[in-house]
Amino acid sequence: MKYTQLRSFHHVAQTGSFTAAAKALNISQPTVTEQVRDLEATYKVELFIRYKRKVHLTAVGRSLFEITLRLFGVVGETEAFLKAAHDHGAGHLRISSVMPFFILRALNVFRDQHPMVKLSVSAGNSADILRSLLTYDADVGILSDHDPDPRLYTRVHNSHSIVAIVSPGHPWAARTKIRTTDLEGQQMVIREFGSNTRRIFEATLAEKGVTPKVMMEIEGGPSVLEAVAAGHGIGVYGLLSLPEGHRLKVLHFEDADMKLNRYLACLRERREESLVRAFFDAADSDEGRKPVRPPES
Repeated sequence: MKYTQLRSFHHVAQTGSFTAAAKALNISQPTVTEQVRDLEATYKVELFIRYKRKVHLTAVGRSLFEITLRLFGVVGETEAFLKAAHDHGAGHLRISSVMPFFILRALNVFRDQHPMVKLSVSAGNSADILRSLLTYDADVGILSDHDPDPRLYTRVHNSHSIVAIVSPGHPWAARTKIRTTDLEGQQMVIREFGSNTRRIFEATLAEKGVTPKVMMEIEGGPSVLEAVAAGHGIGVYGLLSLPEGHRLKVLHFEDADMKLNRYLACLRERREESLVRAFFDAADSDEGRKPVRPPES
């Protein structure tokens, strides 16, 4: 087995195309094809199902890809270490976060300690962030509650409550508290599937036997705020996620303690990478943990 054969297999599996793999490796497509075929022939296995111009991993191919993800993760860590050593601490850290304003103070601490490191910050819901970590598109993730995953290393960063929100003109606008049972049959606006706010809220209502009337499903927290403000229904939101100066009315739940936890996360095999470890330390510092409220949109 040759390193070049595994490298070609890995890039084909990652990109889903021999042509794209060749472009990424800066070699010819026939070379990539030959290296993968030689690997299959050496071990008498089939790694890809080839149909027209598309390729799909076989069961053996999927298992091998899980191994090469770890292998090339170590290769990437080695390259990052050598580059950082050469550049006296320079590098590039990719962070994917639920509502990135949550980590602004952590970013400040990190930048003060590592001014030469380039930071790329992307946003998404927790399902998006998990995918970006598993595909090596992000080095560090900040995500909400999630199912345990042995591939991940996580630490709780902070927690906050889920509250109901209504427009100033809503009949409940003068209230400060409600019960989950009050939501029976009420018109509601909820986030897209994959949102942990939605998952925790729906699980709580199911336990209580409450069935609201969902009038709108909309992607993204800011869109929920706009829809609620426009009078489309009652929403639910993380308390610390509400923008400074917002005009919506906040209603706390009397009969349920729904919490959103935020976690620092990375792939388990990457937890000792120097920049990943440095960001975790910055986020865990007293200054890095301070909550930040988003600005009013």
